[in-house]
Amino acid sequence: MSAADKQLATQFTPESGLGAVWRSTAGAPNEVPDQVTEGWLSEGGLLTQRLRENCGERFRVRLLNSQSASLLSGLRREVLLCCGDNPCIYAVTEIPPATLAAHDWLGKLGDEPLGEALRSRNNVTRSAFEYALIDAAHLPADINPAQPVWARRSEFRIGEDSLSVTEVFLPGLARCNARNQNS
Repeated sequence: MSAADKQLATQFTPESGLGAVWRSTAGAPNEVPDQVTEGWLSEGGLLTQRLRENCGERFRVRLLNSQSASLLSGLRREVLLCCGDNPCIYAVTEIPPATLAAHDWLGKLGDEPLGEALRSRNNVTRSAFEYALIDAAHLPADINPAQPVWARRSEFRIGEDSLSVTEVFLPGLARCNARNQNS
């Protein structure tokens, strides 16, 4: 394993791995995302903003889990970004204890979108994305896609502090896109 690979491997905890092999590009010869998913995987802007544009007033964030919100253990936050009742993106944010201590507002987001909160802050940067095909068995039980789904992950830095975000693109995203195009 190269020094760069070791550094990348330490950026993300095993929980964010979702049982997948992460790559710096989406797809391999036998794994290519469909056109709709590829457009979302490569989205450089805020996913919440794009979903709001597609869904309008039907956009919402559903908080699934926010556990261990203490300065000793950090925080793992899981949300669904939905278009109405249709789950489109499952997102996991992992915030180390030092980051949570320096930015306690991260533990108070509730159902507010993380991306929008980060955008309103100074000195925030984002790493390059990594991509993976995730098997449904590695997702929460109430997220039950019939086949593997694409995901991306990256690290945000707020000054010297970091947090990781994994975004899993669910089949409902295609329905949201189709509904928007038919409007």
